[in-house]
Amino acid sequence: MWNQAKDNVYVAGHRGFPDRYPENTLLSYQAAIDAGVDMVELDIRMTADGQLVLIHDATVDRTTDGSGPVANKTLEQLRALDAGAWKGEAFRGTRIPLFTEFLEMTAPYPDLLFNFEIKEYPRDGNEDRAYRTADDVVEQIDAWGLADRCVINAFDATLLEYIHDKHGGRHRLHGYYPLSYLHMTEANRDPYTYLYCACPFCEGGEAYDYLRSRGVQPWAGARVKDEATLREVIGWETPLVTCNNPETILGLLRDMGLHK
Repeated sequence: MWNQAKDNVYVAGHRGFPDRYPENTLLSYQAAIDAGVDMVELDIRMTADGQLVLIHDATVDRTTDGSGPVANKTLEQLRALDAGAWKGEAFRGTRIPLFTEFLEMTAPYPDLLFNFEIKEYPRDGNEDRAYRTADDVVEQIDAWGLADRCVINAFDATLLEYIHDKHGGRHRLHGYYPLSYLHMTEANRDPYTYLYCACPFCEGGEAYDYLRSRGVQPWAGARVKDEATLREVIGWETPLVTCNNPETILGLLRDMGLHK
């Protein structure tokens, strides 16, 4: 599953299918699944009353009709917000989903893979909140039996190290390259990360070669958007492409004979 043939490049829907649907919503994820993605990527934060919800930003301002930090709002307050109208009138009334609602929705898809991104960071001054979020995410992964079908990622080396140490190295961890994205120091140069999402067009093919030399998979991040950018990362032999327009990228890969 994780070492597929070179002629079968996986596609991950970044926040679902955000080119057409409001990101991190059940609508967006269902559309990505219907398009035929191999994986979906989602962003997880914790509410003021300790619930896990799917939203990328630290505040609700960009993707809802509300304002203020997610961390300061209860689940009830978040549920009262419209998370769809900003994308178009057809999506008015869409709500911020719970992580558990996403897991329930995707349960009928036994071959679907997951990239769970934790958006709470110890470096933001609230280690307890970040670690509780990580622990709760791992608890849900284990409860739903998804450990073999997911990676856990964060833009924070300290949090990844915590997950590895606290949970016995049982889960595939996903970092980022260049290492500055992780706020990594010499003290936490991870020996345990399964893969890095390497920023294409930042470091070039040398980054992919370097990561492979360390025994780490290099995946292409969400800047892949069209045939030109796709062909560039294919030239670097990436095994997976994350994108905002999965229908387009899947079509291009199939035309190239690179997606089954």
